[in-house]
Amino acid sequence: MTEQEFLPPIPDFDAGRTRRAVRRGVLRTALTSAVMLLVVVLLLNLGAQWFQRRGDRDDRMLNVLGTALQVANPGYQVDAMMCCDTTPFSLSFTVRLTPLRAGGYSTPNQFGGADFTVSQNQFGRVDWPPPGFLKETSLFTALDSVGTDAPPGKADTKKILDRLPESMYALAVVDFAEPLGEREFSAFVQRHGGVPPEIAIYDGRIGGTPISWRLDTPLPDASQGDAPELTDAELPRNGLAGFRRWVGDLRDHDAVNLDKFGLGLKMLRKWAADGLAYAYVTQHARVRDLRALIDDPQIRAIRLADVAYDLTGLD
Repeated sequence: MTEQEFLPPIPDFDAGRTRRAVRRGVLRTALTSAVMLLVVVLLLNLGAQWFQRRGDRDDRMLNVLGTALQVANPGYQVDAMMCCDTTPFSLSFTVRLTPLRAGGYSTPNQFGGADFTVSQNQFGRVDWPPPGFLKETSLFTALDSVGTDAPPGKADTKKILDRLPESMYALAVVDFAEPLGEREFSAFVQRHGGVPPEIAIYDGRIGGTPISWRLDTPLPDASQGDAPELTDAELPRNGLAGFRRWVGDLRDHDAVNLDKFGLGLKMLRKWAADGLAYAYVTQHARVRDLRALIDDPQIRAIRLADVAYDLTGLD
């Protein structure tokens, strides 16, 4: 028997079967490639999130940049809406800026309020083109006059207040004749309880929007460090202590980002160390209380930025 008689017969060529085999191979290769690509994308995304959020980078970004945005814009309520979005090249959070109004602050779509994204790249540098409307409020105009004798003076302000209903709310800047230290400021606030401070101005420069601090900003938890023990008689609502704590947490490399918001790190440290209140902003004062306040010799001027009727009917 020859060798060829032991070999199995060669099957006939089946074109349909061949096509099905080729399709199965192509499909298997495509699925394998898609799975591998998906795994790579997921790993890159997770790696990017880890890289952008490494350490306390996201929390610190919100604390430094979100607070800097508020400090640099006392005419606005700044609310952090979402933190944080990551890409392989950036870390960002969304904020809502709403202009302050007498008796409170406006809704987001009134008077130029809007949402913005604050973003920093993988090297920690922030990209923040300041929106044009940030300085276009009546409160900014009033703050621009802090420390000066710009009109209206006390006599003209009295005339304005006398023409307004005494129960109206007012948004106003109370400008001190001389800056007040921590205890002096507290004593002044206690003496004039009807004109409550919402924002303190700790900046002694003339002209431009001054460095500010919201007095309802809470102090860090004392368990996280040696937070000072304060009483209401020593400090109105943790103003200077909170400001000093925030400035104390800033690092030298934050200076580049702070400059984007118009804040100099050296200036922040100087005003925090000085601890002098040059003025304050009130949103919930009544016209009648401002009439009583304006004759205080510690007051240089009261600059009205907005007034509103009390529509609750409770007063």
